[in-house]
Amino acid sequence: MASITTEKILAHTLWLDTEGRSGRKIDETGMNLAGAMLNDLNLTRVHLVGATMTKANLAGTNLTEADFSGANLDSANLSGANLTGADLGGVSLRNSNLSHANLQGADLSGANLEGANLEGADFTSADLIAANLKRSIQTGMIITGAKLADTQGIVR
Repeated sequence: MASITTEKILAHTLWLDTEGRSGRKIDETGMNLAGAMLNDLNLTRVHLVGATMTKANLAGTNLTEADFSGANLDSANLSGANLTGADLGGVSLRNSNLSHANLQGADLSGANLEGANLEGADFTSADLIAANLKRSIQTGMIITGAKLADTQGIVR
């Protein structure tokens, strides 16, 4: 099963702690991380552009300002994850679990969330322009101040 090594996670933590003066930012652009177990970690500002992360477990992970643009996160578990300010533009999150995730200010423009569990997810001030929310569970979802132009399947 694909994953990010402990060494890379430790170097990323050092990079965060020293504000980039030491360590190294995780950049797994285009990598296949399908099924990766990355739950309950601090992956703030990680770079996963175009990565394949189907069925990955990112539950409870801090992904603040992470860049997932163009990634595939179908059937991933992001329950309780912090995705504040994350770039999820054009991302596929079909059938993913985003229950109780914090997506405040995140960019989900053009994202496909069809069939996703969005129960209790916080999309305050998020960009959901042209996103697909068809067949998604939206109970308790917070969309205060979210951009919703051309969003499909939104239940109000």
